[in-house]
Amino acid sequence: MIYIPSHIQIEPVNRFCDARCPMCTIKFVPDFTKNAKDEFSYKGISRPAEIMSLENFKIIASKFEPYVDRIRFLTLHGCGEPLLDKKLSDKIKFAKDIGFKEVGFSSNCSILSEDTSKKLLEAGLNCIIPSIDGLTKEVHEAIRPRTDYEKIVKNVQNFIKLRDQHNFNCKVLVRMVRQQLNNHQWEDYNKFWRKLLSTNKGDNVLGMAIHNTGGEVQNYDMMKVNNFNSLEEDHNIHYTNSVKNGLFDKLVETKEDDDEICVKQSDVEKLGGCADLFSRLSIFVSGDVALCAADQAEYFKLGNVINQDPIEIFNTGQFSHYRKKWMSGNYKDLDHCKSCTMFTSRFHKTYQS
Repeated sequence: MIYIPSHIQIEPVNRFCDARCPMCTIKFVPDFTKNAKDEFSYKGISRPAEIMSLENFKIIASKFEPYVDRIRFLTLHGCGEPLLDKKLSDKIKFAKDIGFKEVGFSSNCSILSEDTSKKLLEAGLNCIIPSIDGLTKEVHEAIRPRTDYEKIVKNVQNFIKLRDQHNFNCKVLVRMVRQQLNNHQWEDYNKFWRKLLSTNKGDNVLGMAIHNTGGEVQNYDMMKVNNFNSLEEDHNIHYTNSVKNGLFDKLVETKEDDDEICVKQSDVEKLGGCADLFSRLSIFVSGDVALCAADQAEYFKLGNVINQDPIEIFNTGQFSHYRKKWMSGNYKDLDHCKSCTMFTSRFHKTYQS
């Protein structure tokens, strides 16, 4: 069988960000306003701070043009703040012009000005995920230092107003990364944002428990929600049953070896699996392909889509090996997966409607 990713993630910005979140594993450059080249070695791996050029984005995005009828979503974020890319709206427009159905990104929304909002909406943006981690200034800014809570809320409110005034087709998914500092605010947070959002536009509030990004988050045990251990137990039981009942085999069942298969991310998550291995292809600013969204240091450099076929990359080497381990119930044999809690958080993510 030939796997076609249903979700493409292209990183427009690496290691430039205006926030300093304690749950983030990225070492950002001291001054994000200067696009100065900055090399950073992490466990022997170097990922320079940079912003993807529009030219390289067009080369990469065009590689997926033959598959846009099967790709459900293109996300333009990674290890940096997307809005620091001055060509972001141009990249969105190009992606829409070549046929991507849904294009979106997550952002702390600190610099989501009215002018930027207008450019993004006119470019064809389909989804924005504001990362707002509290209902009060004190809580949010403790979790996302160097951001201004009141300014961010105003920016998102203005974005919604502009969208509704001109009837743009863009949903807003306000997201809280639930953890010790903010979990007590979740219910009121949900009520506050639901009043501002439009279900007719597909808007929603998303609560997702903090995860440890492949085991790399420092002080994770102090930040995670109190019931996370029980969430992990519940996930493991569900995942084990999915394997025993052959649900992963049914999910990827094909008639011929050369049949193409495109698995929805949500279908993998419902089984307790890691959707990144079956559904999502993560691409760094450089064009290098990561194993998954938690592979932020680029432990696994599986190819480069600028000069290689991305579908071939998605069907060779580590991807195939890791899929087989997950389908057989043996993901804990994998060093990169055994200590990761990202798939538990995704399995238990909560949409409020």
